[in-house]
Amino acid sequence: MRAKIASLVWKYSVVSGIALAFAPLGCASQSTASSSADVAETMGDAGAGADTAKEVLSGEPTCENCLFTQQPAAPHPGGLGSLALAPEQTISYGSEPYKQILVVRPEGAGPLPTVLFVAGKQLYQGGSPLKLGAPYRLFLEHIASHGYVAAFVRVEQNLLDGDHLRMADDLLTAATVLAAQVPQASPTLLAYVGHSMGAKVVLLAASKATAGDPTGKFPDPKAVLAFAVSNEPPPFGAFQDAVPEVAKIPADSATWFTLATGDDDTIAPWNDPQKANAQALYDALKTERRQLIVVDGTGPDDPNMATTPELVDDHSAPLSIEGKPGGAADFAMPISHLDALDWYGFWKWTVGALDFHFGNGSPAWAYGALRTHGGMSAQGQVILHQIVHQGWSMLPAKN
Repeated sequence: MRAKIASLVWKYSVVSGIALAFAPLGCASQSTASSSADVAETMGDAGAGADTAKEVLSGEPTCENCLFTQQPAAPHPGGLGSLALAPEQTISYGSEPYKQILVVRPEGAGPLPTVLFVAGKQLYQGGSPLKLGAPYRLFLEHIASHGYVAAFVRVEQNLLDGDHLRMADDLLTAATVLAAQVPQASPTLLAYVGHSMGAKVVLLAASKATAGDPTGKFPDPKAVLAFAVSNEPPPFGAFQDAVPEVAKIPADSATWFTLATGDDDTIAPWNDPQKANAQALYDALKTERRQLIVVDGTGPDDPNMATTPELVDDHSAPLSIEGKPGGAADFAMPISHLDALDWYGFWKWTVGALDFHFGNGSPAWAYGALRTHGGMSAQGQVILHQIVHQGWSMLPAKN
């Protein structure tokens, strides 16, 4: 009952409204395809071996015996990076009080590729202590430890704010100010990442940067990762549908789009034909550089084996909350905690994409076979996610 009440609270007062099949040794993957443009992948059985990800002689990564109960080690992109972090910094990108950016970055010189992150509704604070970006703090620190500037951008004025198009403008402005005030932050090597409402905002910002910016004032992001995207109409106020805006993104856009959503997300269900969330937004994209990943947990109605602890693939899965956070976040997300869905899912896809676009990282983690590898049980059973759609039949060349 508590979870059901919390879901209603989130829905009505908190949430508003790539296939080149790599064949790494000892790794399992799974996907389903539902259109002629989608490509199904079938990989081999999971094998035993090293406890963490490693590179084989061919240069293809593997994930042998990566236990879902433990965070993997580098070079797995879900493993903790090697860089020490500088003291965090909060800067303003405008005169309004809400226009704040929390900057988490590694020590040392730059410029470094930059991730602009936008939170779910009212999740710019939460947990204990109350700090900007607290429900995502571990995610931001994880990104930064791999050599990137992670910028948590607050774009929401208050609980009643539903102007997502203005929020997208705010994000673009914040990117410019960030580069001017933080020397480590590259002004051009950008990725957008968002959760829930924030996922909608980063998609709208990508549309504005790629299709609504004829003068080239705003650099196109290399990658956009939209987690548990919510394009839901709010209980009151005007609804701004992201579908027609996303449809404006050019077919020849060089930006790569990843939409990832939990199969048990009842807040913003991904494939409800009456709700224009992840499926509708994926369909609106014209570029081949797009994919839709469905995250599967290990509960009684999930296709994976049962595990202890259970992995809950709900709307709060992308949050990085360790244990019970206390405060409002604990009420709204009573079962949200750090687990394999972070390490082997959202963190892996994000850092895997960044390493591919901005370094020499393998595309397998974000766009190839290892997308679906969710960690293993002690008995060698692999937790699998699904690639339900992707727009490419062969992996496009890296830009």
